[in-house]
Amino acid sequence: MSLVTEAQIRGMVLVAEGQLDVEQAELWADIRIEPEVWSPADGAEHGVGFWVIARHEGDLIWYDSLAEEFRAGTTFGERVLPEPVSGARTLAELLAKVA
Repeated sequence: MSLVTEAQIRGMVLVAEGQLDVEQAELWADIRIEPEVWSPADGAEHGVGFWVIARHEGDLIWYDSLAEEFRAGTTFGERVLPEPVSGARTLAELLAKVA
């Protein structure tokens, strides 16, 4: 399970949404999902998980509670997080990188 509760991740996302510019908010509206707990490939057997908050085709955005940042990557499996290709302290910073 994640180190962050569902209520906490929902609160973080709500705060982050208020920091998005118009272009980022439009992108976010298209890709956001209800938070889901996924496991990293090397932590699945230990019950480690992180909240996935956006998904478009194989691309994901999740909150890594260990690194305390939002991350993005492309997955090739169901409910298994990929290695991140981008990360940022805020959702707005991450969306600016991946947009």
